[in-house]
Amino acid sequence: MSIAPPVTSGNPVKAQGRRLVQADVLKADDVVEVDTDEHGTLAVGMVDGVPFATGNVCRHQFAKLGRGQIRDGCLECPWHRARYDVRTGEMVSGPKGKVFGFPPYSKAVQGVANTAAPLRTFPVAVVDGWIALVDEPPGT
Repeated sequence: MSIAPPVTSGNPVKAQGRRLVQADVLKADDVVEVDTDEHGTLAVGMVDGVPFATGNVCRHQFAKLGRGQIRDGCLECPWHRARYDVRTGEMVSGPKGKVFGFPPYSKAVQGVANTAAPLRTFPVAVVDGWIALVDEPPGT
């Protein structure tokens, strides 16, 4: 077992065009890595039964978010537990831990991430049983 962060993708699911992953494969609060031709590897999942797709790279130290988990409705980085709002891409809490959880450092990372390099989000919907990329977010 490695103690290094997951900076490379594990074994991402291969998207089928704009269809990313079958919705019934994911649990209510699950996330997977999906390799797309259009956007590279995305973190795709469900939060409270609502699908999402975001960039796959944490803004702190580049760990792969699709290897993280959902906590309190947010996508949590698998290495230092920074949390992202999957609807907006906003880092809602910075990294945690003995070194990276130092409050001023954590807040600085959060501020930089949200202004200089926000996490990209992609509009998705469940279409014919698949979480799929769509041109417009549902409800617009």
